[in-house]
Amino acid sequence: MSGDDPVELARNVYGGLVDRALTTYDEAVHADPGHDRAAQVARRIEAVFQEHPEYRGVAIRVTGAADGPGIGISSRARVREALGPAGAEAPGRGGGTDWGAGDRAALTGTSTQYRILLFVCPTCGGGAARAYYDAGDLPRCAAHGTMELVR
Repeated sequence: MSGDDPVELARNVYGGLVDRALTTYDEAVHADPGHDRAAQVARRIEAVFQEHPEYRGVAIRVTGAADGPGIGISSRARVREALGPAGAEAPGRGGGTDWGAGDRAALTGTSTQYRILLFVCPTCGGGAARAYYDAGDLPRCAAHGTMELVR
């Protein structure tokens, strides 16, 4: 692979998103292999599929090339597979994924070990519910401050 060929670089970076069985597409997304990571491009393609559920394929093209060259065509299934169950972006972390997300680890079945955590303002009695909490980031009452966990 030549380091100067953006098409070859893009084929290496985004090859996992390409569904080789598809030969037609409904729309194209442009990607810059020097800047766009595969997960970012996968999320953009996923957004196209969400906006247009009738689409079967989305082409991946190199940024700066008007109508080509095309890298390949991605399908809904390939995007879902590429992002995996742990592939969602972690909010507030600069676009990275959660620790352990790279191994695409997910437990089978549905967990039955969750319970709602209730918080209450000791002054006014206002409440909030959470699935989890961090002791350093407790829910706050708009008028009175930090709420307390109801045990």
